Amino acid sequence: MSEDAIGQAVCGTLVLIVGALILVGTLQYRRNQAAYRLVESLRSGPDVLLAAYSWPGKFQTSQVNGGTSRWKPFVIAVTPGDITLYSRGRVGSDPAPITFAAAHIRWFGRPKKYTYGSNELWIHLETGDGWHLLRIRLHYDAMRDLVRALKAVVPEELVIAYRRRRPYIHAGPAKAAPATQDIHGAWTLDAPVSLYLMPRHLVMLRHTAVLRAILLEHVQQIGAFYRLDQPGAQGLVRFRVEEETLAFALDRHEAFAAALAEAAKRTLEEPVMQKQKKKADDDDFDEE
Repeated sequence: MSEDAIGQAVCGTLVLIVGALILVGTLQYRRNQAAYRLVESLRSGPDVLLAAYSWPGKFQTSQVNGGTSRWKPFVIAVTPGDITLYSRGRVGSDPAPITFAAAHIRWFGRPKKYTYGSNELWIHLETGDGWHLLRIRLHYDAMRDLVRALKAVVPEELVIAYRRRRPYIHAGPAKAAPATQDIHGAWTLDAPVSLYLMPRHLVMLRHTAVLRAILLEHVQQIGAFYRLDQPGAQGLVRFRVEEETLAFALDRHEAFAAALAEAAKRTLEEPVMQKQKKKADDDDFDEE
């Protein structure tokens, strides 16, 4: 191939690259403008605590024992009653918004300390169709505003839980069979369920349906042991919930019991408060 042909090929490639970049930039600009118009519209509504769009912020939803969405850009609106996420796709083709009732929030917290770059927030929600985890990634100022809005709509116990020290305990979902013991010491196993451990609850599920959500502050006398009636069988995790004793057979039972004990202990701890505050009433970024 001659030098002229090579030059023409290089120029053609550069033109295509520049054209693609211009197209992507134009589409992103149109998406951003549409998002800002939506924010202005939402802010004019009644009782709106927060309406915001922060590019390149994204969110992801997942359901325990269910599916997981891809990360998507979004507009978020928070009112005293609910949280609504508006996915931002191609202009004019955005999907229907996703709304969670504020009363469905069971916990929210940050896996890592806040930084001036990208930050992530996890929100657990219990709804009629299961247990969901909402992950949100935003930059510092946008995340601060969202946390302030959430604190205004959740019960005080969730604000206290938000301030507790990390790492936040999550384990499962793990397949586990409820176990009962007869007077001779033999164990009988029922149909398996899933156990999902998060910072405030031990959740029992069958498929995606929540059978029971046990507050960890009520869990005590946690133990892990092997069965004497069947030494080669799965080990057992046993604990008390107020006046009730529960036991489950599952793989890696000792690790699960240790995680359960640690999570239950942390629900009884006083939250770590910020040692120095720039403002007396600004505790949105409490750190240990």
